[in-house]
Amino acid sequence: MKKAYAIIIRNGLILLVRRPGIPIWELAGGVLHPGENERTGMQRIISEELGLVSEVQELIGIYTKEYVEDITYVYKAKEVETQKIINSPTYSAINFFDIHNLPLNIHPDQKQQIVDYLSGNYPMRTRLKTCKWMFRLKNFIQTKRSSEH
Repeated sequence: MKKAYAIIIRNGLILLVRRPGIPIWELAGGVLHPGENERTGMQRIISEELGLVSEVQELIGIYTKEYVEDITYVYKAKEVETQKIINSPTYSAINFFDIHNLPLNIHPDQKQQIVDYLSGNYPMRTRLKTCKWMFRLKNFIQTKRSSEH
């Protein structure tokens, strides 16, 4: 599965989002359509899910995971229209946080991606370890969604 996420900074604060039913903050972004370019896909997701027009700036990193066929692209993105109010049909919460004082319940992979951004040593190519609790949480959510349909 191919994914793309954006690091969006506004006034020194980083944009993080939460999905309904999941108490974890993460970067804005998600799964790309088959054959979709990661840059244009990320812009599409930001536009559809946040109503923001973004400009892709730099590649922060390309991340793979052990035991999973995932590849994640993380880019620094800039809002074309600054200070726009964000309304989202997809996310249950949207907030800007101090980039040096992130919430405790942030997705561990994305915390690493933010640290990579702050280091200035990018683009990175990293293989991330699978967190056991995150793996269990994803399985629980998938099982719950399957039983609801």
